[in-house]
Amino acid sequence: MSAGVCRKRVGFEEIFGSSSPTSAKRSRCSSYGSPIRSGSEEPFSILLQMFPDLDPELVKSVLRNHDNKIEDAIESLHALSFGDVNQRNKSEEHGNCASVPGESTAACSQMSEESLGDEKTTFVGENVTDGSNWVDLFVHEMMNATDLDDARGRAARILEAFEKSLTANSKASKELEHTSLKEHLQSLLNDNQILKRAVAIQHERHLEQEEKSREVQHLKLVLSQYQEQIRNLEVINCLHLYSSFFSGLFKVYKERCIINITMNSFFALILPNVSGQRILRKAFKFYLDSPCVS
Repeated sequence: MSAGVCRKRVGFEEIFGSSSPTSAKRSRCSSYGSPIRSGSEEPFSILLQMFPDLDPELVKSVLRNHDNKIEDAIESLHALSFGDVNQRNKSEEHGNCASVPGESTAACSQMSEESLGDEKTTFVGENVTDGSNWVDLFVHEMMNATDLDDARGRAARILEAFEKSLTANSKASKELEHTSLKEHLQSLLNDNQILKRAVAIQHERHLEQEEKSREVQHLKLVLSQYQEQIRNLEVINCLHLYSSFFSGLFKVYKERCIINITMNSFFALILPNVSGQRILRKAFKFYLDSPCVS
């Protein structure tokens, strides 16, 4: 469509002569600012006067799509006339290649491919991160589209860039999450090592405490045995003293009364316990009543 417009523009310039860009811009601005003529002229001719650069078939189709409402058609044609500058330049280059004799088709196609590559590079290089910016970019690209194929190409590039942006953001978030999880795992491993060390130290202390408690129990048992042996030795020693004392006493004193008095005083001296004195008295009485004592 743009190529057709450019070819018509070139043919018009060949027939009537090319006008300066300043006068063209001035006439275009004056046509936009001029009021709409009513009644006498048809809407199609008015639109052609307001938008001389557009294809008449395009103007007619836009007017037909808007049910011959000139205001709506003016808005649509105004959006189309202020479309993508790069697309216009590309179409003008195609028109120039077609109009200039001796210009090779390969050179023109190479120029168009280079311009298309520059356009893709410019589009991909845009740094769009917010959702509203993506919406604005999509609306802007759709408004700048010249035809349906151009709109499809722009939409495909937008979706490709959006997919790349989502992939990059997802990869960055996954890498950040992986890094945080790795740091958390390292912290948990360090805490685990500290806990293992603490448990090992506590276990060693518990074993030492158990060993000390066993030693204390053993010492208590040995002490009780030693105390029992001491008591037995004291009783044996007392009996030896008793036997040695009274064996000499029987030789000197034959009277029972003196022996009983001496025995009571001796028992009271060496055995302060009353039950022990009774036991020794009974044993001594049995000893005196025995037939060996005479």
